[in-house]
Amino acid sequence: MENSWEEKKKPFNFFQRFLMVAVIPSLFAIIVLVLLLMYSGADVAEKGKELLNTIPFLSEEKKSTDTLLENNKNTISSLQTKLEERDAQIKALESQLENSENRIQSVNSEKEKLQSELTSLQSAQEETKKAVAEIVKTYDTMSAKSAAAILSEMSENEALKILAELKPAKLASILEKMEPTIASKYTELLSADTTNP
Repeated sequence: MENSWEEKKKPFNFFQRFLMVAVIPSLFAIIVLVLLLMYSGADVAEKGKELLNTIPFLSEEKKSTDTLLENNKNTISSLQTKLEERDAQIKALESQLENSENRIQSVNSEKEKLQSELTSLQSAQEETKKAVAEIVKTYDTMSAKSAAAILSEMSENEALKILAELKPAKLASILEKMEPTIASKYTELLSADTTNP
């Protein structure tokens, strides 16, 4: 039985001895000391910070960390400013796009309106041409004397339209039956009309 007790009782290795002899008692002593200081009213946290600041490599590390934090804050601030500028540019471009779309829509509606007016004018012109063709056909079948009398009483423009559409033989016979002053006036107007298309 003694053998089993001795087998269970093994010597401590170096690490275990170090923990048992140095680390655990030191931690216990530090905790007791901190509790006593706190109980006595000392500001342990502030003193701890001051103590940490006096350690050379920690204070340098803190300074470099503070510098890095400040640089990061400045970078974040500049990036936020750029982001706000980009947002403003995007809003301005969206506004310009909307204005352009409105102008395009307005131009398209104006174009449609003008196209409609052009179509109606073209149809009116076609109807006028048909009407003039019918009138010319009528004057073509009339006697030259009757046609001359009627055309002499018409307005210059209307008479000129009809005379310009007549065949040359019929035109000559009608102008022959008109008074010379009226015939010369229409001849002059017809020649000016043919030279200036």
